[in-house]
Amino acid sequence: MPSHASPHAAIAIDYRVIVALSLLLSLWLIAIDPVLDRDAILYLRTADAYLQDGFLASLRLFDRPLLSICLALLHQLTGLPLMYAGLLLNSLFYALFCVAFVAAVSALGGDRRVQLLAVIVVLSHPTLNDQRSSILRDPAYWAFILLAFRQLLLYAQQPTTGGMLRWYAYILLAALFRFEGLFFAACAPLALLATRDLPRRLQHCLRLLAPSLLALVATLAAVLLYPDSFSTGGAYLPGISHYVQRLLAFSQQFGELARAGGEILLDSFSREDAVAATLAGFGAIVALNIFRALTWPCLLLMLWQRPASIHLRHDNRLLLRAHIIICLCYLVAFTLLKHFMTERYATQLVVFLLLYLPFLLDGMWRAGARTPARYAAIALLVFMTVDSLHNRDHEKAFIRDATQWLQTHTPRQASLVSNNEYLAYFSQRRLDWKVATYAHFDLEKLLAVEKYWRGKDFLVMRVTRHNVAAWEAFLQRYSLEETMMFDGGRHGRVAVVKLPSTGAAGNEIQP
Repeated sequence: MPSHASPHAAIAIDYRVIVALSLLLSLWLIAIDPVLDRDAILYLRTADAYLQDGFLASLRLFDRPLLSICLALLHQLTGLPLMYAGLLLNSLFYALFCVAFVAAVSALGGDRRVQLLAVIVVLSHPTLNDQRSSILRDPAYWAFILLAFRQLLLYAQQPTTGGMLRWYAYILLAALFRFEGLFFAACAPLALLATRDLPRRLQHCLRLLAPSLLALVATLAAVLLYPDSFSTGGAYLPGISHYVQRLLAFSQQFGELARAGGEILLDSFSREDAVAATLAGFGAIVALNIFRALTWPCLLLMLWQRPASIHLRHDNRLLLRAHIIICLCYLVAFTLLKHFMTERYATQLVVFLLLYLPFLLDGMWRAGARTPARYAAIALLVFMTVDSLHNRDHEKAFIRDATQWLQTHTPRQASLVSNNEYLAYFSQRRLDWKVATYAHFDLEKLLAVEKYWRGKDFLVMRVTRHNVAAWEAFLQRYSLEETMMFDGGRHGRVAVVKLPSTGAAGNEIQP
């Protein structure tokens, strides 16, 4: 494999071209995706709360409202509707992420061809580009955490006060968008202790760690001074409160989970291994989601070519591995506390793993014009590009059609119950968001409690193969019929039911 030892010899490419290509890709993927996902709706509602009632109102709705405040300010500045302001902001953060990815590859020592391959990778990898048509914190977090990583690479080569301050700024911005940034703030500087070329390693490590240590002390002081905010049901920090409570109860909950799983899965002779089996199960969940987020073709190629064979500078390789380990530890801890993992959460690790890919592809390209390695590299890039540009998002158009029907065929003051956030938000009809959120927008939970839906004008439910039996049983029990139906094929359907009028106050619908 070629040596990529000197980042100073790397020739940077024009980042304006990367920004333009990224914006064009975002425009295309937004155009073919008719529906925003549930997270985007939460950010839009939080932005609404900020515009109507200020910061504290947005904080009560979602305790990390930075993205929502940014899109609310962009809405005020440009006059764009909130949805388009959010999509524009998401596209800009994606462009920054693409620039940061290529800049990180350059700082690792990638020459011009490696950087060009990095551009293709970051613009074509399907998992990285899957959220371009939504409104999420992830692209901003990826961008700033990569900029912080790049700055740490540069700091390890030439430590300056300016570099230190830039690292502080990037890691703080990353942490403001996603809590995971705090893990890198607390752990990434420790990797400097194992570097080879940095003089006074301990001193530089402590310089970067100082703000994190001060923040930790401030957080502990806040917990002691304002315990109610961090207890269950805390006023303004429900997300952090939830993690704190989970962490405090971890030992007991994990023991109960291991015992319950052992009774179901293991014979009595093997139940003493229930803890090991449970840990193995969680590990498998983490690994499977990482592999799927990386995509199986990329995984196979990286196993074939082996990133360890890339000749990076010792310190660059060390810092990259340290960031991968920090991210992996966070994912494992998250899975143990929350008992689930998704491909989207695993993508933050994939971002760092994919920094190896341009170097691997460059080595495969150098192997020769007719070698299997070059054909494999071309095939991978073509596969990723096609997978990103031609997805199945257009199949969700039935949800958009149902929303438009509600806007034009129901009274503006009509009330409804729905298990789909997009339908609930963009129909612009009255919905009890507290009830729907409490029920996790679950069809069966919303229908199981009669007071949730009695007295409303419409039921608007997305029915899938998982809940079709419960939906049909509900309709039969209460002698209701679907007023309108929008078929989504394998994605299910949207069913609209006009509920009988309750008449005078206090009258109940007779099933």
